[in-house]
Amino acid sequence: MKKTDIIHNMRVKAVVFVIAALSLVSCIQESFDYESSTTSETGKFAGTAMDFINSTRTLDSLSLIKEAISLTGLQSLYSQAGPRTFILPRNPAFRAWLKTNKYASLSAVPVATLTDVLKYHIVKAYYYTQDPQFIKNDVPIMYQTEGTNPLYFSHNSNFQVVVNQGTKKSFVIFVSNIRPTNGIIHVSSDVVYYLP
Repeated sequence: MKKTDIIHNMRVKAVVFVIAALSLVSCIQESFDYESSTTSETGKFAGTAMDFINSTRTLDSLSLIKEAISLTGLQSLYSQAGPRTFILPRNPAFRAWLKTNKYASLSAVPVATLTDVLKYHIVKAYYYTQDPQFIKNDVPIMYQTEGTNPLYFSHNSNFQVVVNQGTKKSFVIFVSNIRPTNGIIHVSSDVVYYLP
């Protein structure tokens, strides 16, 4: 083999190595940004769902749901004892919902409408994908919400929580199974609304 061929092969291998290393670095998932008040048991949060919402540090995290809760006066629903499952839409989800519904801001949304939206995001039961009763069953299960319409939870083969599977508006939860003292939290990249 010629010396130039050896050098060329070494360069190709070096480039492949660098590309592989860079692709591995880009696979690291950012953790959800909130002040940690967790216990040593994974997923537990040492506070209520309202405490969790109040503990977010970044501007683009849960500040809009916090504002919506304040505008509607529903703090007690997020603070009282369970069993409850809370779906917490992230800020991009609320911004998309506001744009779709032609509202300039949360304060422009009628309080009754905003109250209905928030109450639909609170289920009157625990849905925790690691619970043995859910592990065996990936069929959507209907739950009563604090609102008037039911919500359906299921999970896919990767045990990601799926909301309203089989309806016109379904999606996979962004971060799931956070366990505050008063229920279960699933952080959503979408605002949930009922479309049968």
